[in-house]
Amino acid sequence: MKTIALILGLLATAFYLLCYQQKKRSGIILMNIISRLLYITQYFLLGAFEGVALEIAGALAVVLAERKKTEFVKKHMVWFIIAIDIVIIAAGLSVYKNFYSILPIIGVLCHTSAMWIDDEKLIRRVSLCGNPFWFIYNFVCGAYGSCVGEVLSAISIVTAMWRYDRKKVTETEK
Repeated sequence: MKTIALILGLLATAFYLLCYQQKKRSGIILMNIISRLLYITQYFLLGAFEGVALEIAGALAVVLAERKKTEFVKKHMVWFIIAIDIVIIAAGLSVYKNFYSILPIIGVLCHTSAMWIDDEKLIRRVSLCGNPFWFIYNFVCGAYGSCVGEVLSAISIVTAMWRYDRKKVTETEK
């Protein structure tokens, strides 16, 4: 089981890395959802149910964030964000084991908050904040493929920031 979980964690990582290399918001969200589904399966196989609960809540939040341009969601966006954050916190606390159970809650809040943002530059910055929390949790629960993934994810986000965000600043200075 641990070998399968490791492979799924590495596959999830690959999709997560592709996530922030996407130029458009819709591509970021699609890769994020695929990645989360693979992470859910990995955490389930490891018995890391905080990870399962939070990735499910995170996936639902990302799907809802994808719908943010619809009239109803746009009109009540603040309430949707508050409700999703409450669901994430409740999901995390419902499977609370110890201090380390809090870390993925913070990580998911960072990652899902980023999905509500329209500016790709800011999406990458806010998402980067969630990585250290997930890294520690993954290490503690034995999701070593995901630990590697968090490091590579941080590198990927910083690379995308360099490729896309810095480029925009340089172009505006000319």
